[in-house]
Amino acid sequence: MRHRFEPSRLLLGLSMITMAVLYLLDAAGELEIPFWVLPAVLPLALVLAGLTALLTFLIRRSVARRRELRERGS
Repeated sequence: MRHRFEPSRLLLGLSMITMAVLYLLDAAGELEIPFWVLPAVLPLALVLAGLTALLTFLIRRSVARRRELRERGS
């Protein structure tokens, strides 16, 4: 079964994996990250994923409307 490609889910997943890796590196002492950076990145990642989902929705709706108009015209 095929499913739609969801760029917002990909973006959110990659940002969560990046945050987890940064947290692990900070906990292991390999990287020094200020304590406020990781909690601040989470809302930014969620907003970015939401904007990406909105953009994807608008593009798909526009393409569907054009396709519908083209089919009605034929």
